Amino acid sequence: MVYVIPNIRNFLFKVGFLALVPGLGWSQIALVNVTSCGRQTFPGSCTVSSSSSGNLIVVGFQLAGGSNTTTTLISVTDNVGNLYSEAGAARSVDTAEGSMVDIWYAKNSVSGAISVTITPNLIGQTGGAVIWELSGVDATSPLNQTSVLNSQATSTTPTGASVTTASANQLIISLVAVANTITGIAPGNTFTNDSAVLLNGWAHLITSSTGTYSAQWTQSPSGTYASSTASFNAAASGTGLLNACDLAAPYGTIDTADVQAAINMTLGISPCTANIAGAGVCNAAVVQRVINASLPGGMCVTGTGATPHSVSLKWTASTTPNVTYNVYRSTTSGSYSWAPLASAGAATSYTDYSVQAGVTYYYVVTAVSGSSESGRSNETPATIPTP
Repeated sequence: MVYVIPNIRNFLFKVGFLALVPGLGWSQIALVNVTSCGRQTFPGSCTVSSSSSGNLIVVGFQLAGGSNTTTTLISVTDNVGNLYSEAGAARSVDTAEGSMVDIWYAKNSVSGAISVTITPNLIGQTGGAVIWELSGVDATSPLNQTSVLNSQATSTTPTGASVTTASANQLIISLVAVANTITGIAPGNTFTNDSAVLLNGWAHLITSSTGTYSAQWTQSPSGTYASSTASFNAAASGTGLLNACDLAAPYGTIDTADVQAAINMTLGISPCTANIAGAGVCNAAVVQRVINASLPGGMCVTGTGATPHSVSLKWTASTTPNVTYNVYRSTTSGSYSWAPLASAGAATSYTDYSVQAGVTYYYVVTAVSGSSESGRSNETPATIPTP
């Protein structure tokens, strides 16, 4: 007989293994596209070029001068569900001008994002955004540093908040909101100014050496300003596109190193950089999702509403010695076209981690001795909860 137990909740367990791979090189960061959005009112959406998989999307946002120093962003979302979070404490303000600047980002992008929606805490705010997409950025833990300058004194050459890079190849995004008009990058400054939205500064730089970097613009006439800057790490070379559950080297497979990384993040041993149940969410459910993904046939279940379900099967051992067992699955009761799911070897149990919420599955098991296979066991259903 086959006994089926749908597992709705799983428990955290500790894996005593941690893999470190020193000496990795770094991929070259490259700008894929940049889109200007505004002037317009927010909440609002910005149309962008369709995103590719595994890239970094950075959203720079500014509110025009007025009385916006108490405004914050509630969320940034897009049409394919990429998970955006603020780049640390990236919000800066200029109280004299009443302007606000912020930077958000989504790592390890899903392809097909064509609409980005930005929602501040107050309705009807006038502002603008610039959205960058870049390849070659660390898909697991991209954010390196954040720096802000609030309420800076009057200047004709406003200087952006500075960051100091620890590796040669990094991406830096720097924004400035000025009282008057940005006329361009200051002579000799290595940043590229990517937009004139709101007559402010929106710049990026891909570095080739370590050092301290700050964008500098020219403003006419002189005025006060605020600036926000964020730097991002390059991906380790050879990692390719990362699965969201691929949290640690060696990249390309989900294994015990990824499980240990998820555990360390959940226990607070290392920073939480996971983007599985939401950006920066690390808990027992996230660990279980990584565990499930690391098992044969496992899937990385992502999203804030997703629950990592599985089905556990147990059966009575055959009285025939030295047999192995095959597991079959169908979505139709009484099916005569059972799909082979797995071989359980000599074990009398198997866990199916490839189930989907809301689906009813039907299982049977057979015993194999040499070249002979027994008839199928009784059919046992398992209905997967939603979500």
